[in-house]
Amino acid sequence: MASAVIAALSLLAADGAGYAWPLDLPPQLTSSFAEYRPGRFHAGVDLRTGGIGQPVRAIADGYVSRVRCSPWGYGKAIYLQLNDGNIVVYGHLDDYDDALRAYVRAEQHRIQDYTVDLYPAAGRFPVQRGQVIAKSGQTGIGAPHLHFELRDGANRPINPRKAGMHWPDTTRPQLRRLAVIPLAPDASVQGDFNPYVVDLVDQGNGHYSAPPIRAHGPVAFGVDLRDPGSGGYNLGVHRLRLLHDGTGQEVFRVQHDRVSYDNHRNGVVAYHPYLKDRGRYLMLWRWPGNTCDLYTHTREDGRFAMGESAASLRIEATDFFENSARLSFTIEAEALPETGDPAAAPGTGRGTVSLDCDGPMLVASVRFTSAEARAPAGTIDGQEALQFRRVDAQTWRAPYVPTRSGMHSVTITHPNLSTYTRQFAGFVRGQGGRVEFDGVTLNVPSDAPYGVLFAQAYPLADPPSVPLRLLSPVWRVWPAETPIDAEVTMAFPAPASVDNWARVHVYRNSGSSWSREDTRREGGKLVITTRRFGTYAILEDATAPLIAEVTPSEGYRAQTRRPHIRATVKDHGSGVSGVRVTCAGKWLLTAYDPERSRIEWERDEDLPSGTQEVEIRITDAAGNTKSATRTVVIP
Repeated sequence: MASAVIAALSLLAADGAGYAWPLDLPPQLTSSFAEYRPGRFHAGVDLRTGGIGQPVRAIADGYVSRVRCSPWGYGKAIYLQLNDGNIVVYGHLDDYDDALRAYVRAEQHRIQDYTVDLYPAAGRFPVQRGQVIAKSGQTGIGAPHLHFELRDGANRPINPRKAGMHWPDTTRPQLRRLAVIPLAPDASVQGDFNPYVVDLVDQGNGHYSAPPIRAHGPVAFGVDLRDPGSGGYNLGVHRLRLLHDGTGQEVFRVQHDRVSYDNHRNGVVAYHPYLKDRGRYLMLWRWPGNTCDLYTHTREDGRFAMGESAASLRIEATDFFENSARLSFTIEAEALPETGDPAAAPGTGRGTVSLDCDGPMLVASVRFTSAEARAPAGTIDGQEALQFRRVDAQTWRAPYVPTRSGMHSVTITHPNLSTYTRQFAGFVRGQGGRVEFDGVTLNVPSDAPYGVLFAQAYPLADPPSVPLRLLSPVWRVWPAETPIDAEVTMAFPAPASVDNWARVHVYRNSGSSWSREDTRREGGKLVITTRRFGTYAILEDATAPLIAEVTPSEGYRAQTRRPHIRATVKDHGSGVSGVRVTCAGKWLLTAYDPERSRIEWERDEDLPSGTQEVEIRITDAAGNTKSATRTVVIP
């Protein structure tokens, strides 16, 4: 009786478009629409399932337009074309209904591959509102949950709340930190040229405050915020606005109604890419090149031009059910930091130089070990002067934004500093180019920069350890956090002597591990295309994958013609790329779970009777193979 009541309530959990709730559970989200994902937006909502095996229902009448099965991404997924023109996607399923399962398995056996992507004819698999079409699971990636994605007729993900779907949410968003970012060389915040972050004070009842902030010139704002949902989950906000506090006039708005797969990678600049170690800042500024739908609600780009008098501003965060929080703060005018006296006597402290990129500018910093009154001198390409300004008693900075793409050279001098000369590349959006750093070539298309893209490449003197045979220096392509719109081509010098090129790839270090990049050989270079800078090396994977914990054991006498066949499989190099399990030479449909490093036969047919050999064969992306065999007796 209780389950029937829950099912009935779930079908009534949505109205508006007449959509049913897809689960026989009280509606509860664990992740919301357009939430941050590394380098992109979350295209749907994640629904709590409490485990594996919950019935998954069609939310409206329609038909199955697509069905996928893969170890990656959405795992087992169903796409429904609804009669109203919208599309709905269900991801991370554990199983399909009987008809779809038979359809998918027939194709998997035909091509002898677990991974399929199928488009059945319209009407072959009709569905009705409330019909069970699958069971929830955790295939693809992540803990058990149902990824639910609603798309419009143009295949663009839309906010399910705007389509009338409901879930409980009575908590306000929480504002944690405010970031203020200088946007030009003639802009400063709190007497500096780097982004300024301030902790916010919770005044209660959804009101927050911050101490007055000093600024000069054009600046942008970002907010580190969360929206706690039931169960402690962090949900995303629906709308974030910047307003003049006195008049209520809107300066800029971000609103999560719809995303597009054509530009959803612009999430890399919706959240400040360089401040991740200090929070996750949703930007109230349209970074140059950001064309995503969430940032098209305001004609201006959101930059705030600080004038000569103070301004009172307000930031409002509202979730999908109009629970809101607000921050009121004052921004006051400041003069640019002083340039210093070039004729002043130098101090006694020694200076060190760094080039930093924490926003849309390159900032050269000179730090002295004691107070220094004399400003450093600097030039770009021997011609353009750098304007150094004092940000504290021991530190001078000079921001720089190039006007042309290509290689540049910076030179900085001071009596207490060994002459500093470095090369760096700067690419302006609309201007591509090719540069080379000690054999490492970067080819940057004109639409790759978000505003400006800075780059350096150099070998590391103290590189991280590598799990495979190292065939090159370990290079740092800097800055690792830089956002990239269109893919950049990187070419690294190929090692001199290689016995088997299939085993050699460019790898990228993610901090805790190395991952193989799709690599091609062109002349004397190994070439990749990527939207990520970072730490790279050329590695050779000559090690076969690992197979362990094999079931059944050798000589096992099965009690059924469909015994469990499973194993743990791992590869610490290029990664598992192929799984093949056979019995008496016949291919068996076997699922691979990369997160849990497990393979398991689907047990979808009877094995031949008698003494049989089961073989598990694993191949990695470098072509190395590993096999394990077991003799089993089938009744």
